[in-house]
Amino acid sequence: MFEREPVKIYRMTLNKVIENLSQIKECPNEQFKQEIEDAFEGYDYEDVEDITGFEEWCDISQDGEYSVNVRLDHPDAYEFTLYILVKDDKVSVENVL
Repeated sequence: MFEREPVKIYRMTLNKVIENLSQIKECPNEQFKQEIEDAFEGYDYEDVEDITGFEEWCDISQDGEYSVNVRLDHPDAYEFTLYILVKDDKVSVENVL
């Protein structure tokens, strides 16, 4: 009788993205990029959902502290700076700005 269309989640907030990013703890290094993409799931800026910034990251395979940037692929989108700690090939997000 009635056809149901998939419901799109509108406006996941920046606070929720920050919260999702902050919860990444002891993630295997090879899965870190996917965890970042999952943290942005449902967030868009003017209908842009593609994430950029990964290509600018330095090699984060060595133990240490790093800061990396990530944002949606739109010139006006907010850019997040992630302060991460890499230890024993696991990545933890320490702070998000």
